Amino acid sequence: MRIFILISTIDQRILRVPAVLCEPEPEVHYVVVWQQTYREMTEEAEAQTAELTSRGDVTLVTLPGRGLSRSRNTAIKTVHSLLEDPLEDAVCIITDDDEKFSRESFGLVNSYYLQHSDVDIALMRMRSVINKKYFKKYPEVEIDYRKHPRSYYVSSWEMTFRARVWHAGIRFDERFGLGSQKLCAGEEEIFMIDAMDCGLKARIVPIDLGTTRPLSTGMHVSETKVLRSRGAVYGYRYSLPLAFLRTLREAISLSIRMRTRFIPVFRKIWYGVRYVRK
Repeated sequence: MRIFILISTIDQRILRVPAVLCEPEPEVHYVVVWQQTYREMTEEAEAQTAELTSRGDVTLVTLPGRGLSRSRNTAIKTVHSLLEDPLEDAVCIITDDDEKFSRESFGLVNSYYLQHSDVDIALMRMRSVINKKYFKKYPEVEIDYRKHPRSYYVSSWEMTFRARVWHAGIRFDERFGLGSQKLCAGEEEIFMIDAMDCGLKARIVPIDLGTTRPLSTGMHVSETKVLRSRGAVYGYRYSLPLAFLRTLREAISLSIRMRTRFIPVFRKIWYGVRYVRK
């Protein structure tokens, strides 16, 4: 089974990509989507692209503009263009330009999917590159994603899935994610909502993939775009009355925790609800 590592990067961050790559393995291929915002590229960046494309296990795709979800979708679409048989069983691993995979991770991913042919999506684990601790409390044993603890939230660097989810119509919603116009987060949760609605099977699996930086857009809860993103997820998932109740509860909780006024917080979250339901 082939494994495709989908790396999203932008502008000068292309210089970070070589550190993500591991030693070549027969069944592992990297798809690097390099977004460019029309800034002048340095000679170092141009040289880096030449080095990347010299590797037989790397496909480099250039994409103008911003939008992390656009990048993810472009990478998945590229995977399907690389498959000789559109029905070939292959696995995709989502990553950015600041992660490092462990030596044994790809073998563990391959073994898991071979042994669990009914699983479409497996959410695995990453540790902090700084202290090697997990970013969140994970279930100690493998569980169905539909039964995940309320405190659990999905992160992009945990996401592995079979390439066939593309045929089910599952995409990253390009209204969400870094680089989008209004909503800077939430694209992973929307992806999972759509997958569950389509009847796909997802599991949270105790397999370590490697390390990454301890930073997530969803953690900056006071930022306007993050609050809007939370509201947009509520608006996408729930009916309008239930989204209102969720917004109300979230605004009360955050205003107390952040010691700020309730009304501005409520308005920002409710903006996201209305935006996504247009």
